[in-house]
Amino acid sequence: MGDAIRYPNMGTVKKAAEIYGLSPVYIRRLCKEGKIRYVNAGHMWLVNLDSLARYFEQGDPVPAEPGQTAHGIRRQWG
Repeated sequence: MGDAIRYPNMGTVKKAAEIYGLSPVYIRRLCKEGKIRYVNAGHMWLVNLDSLARYFEQGDPVPAEPGQTAHGIRRQWG
């Protein structure tokens, strides 16, 4: 019963842009920069809408400032 396959929620760049009120150029840029998942289907780009939603919820990771890392590990304060 727990072996159900969950397929990603995919949509065109145009659909993704309409959902979030953004330009298709901006959505394509996010794809090219590797910030959201997508696939090329012939001449069309299909955006993983779940990945796009997650990107807008979490944003870009905050880069560590120099001196706050030790051997590539960022120090947590708090």
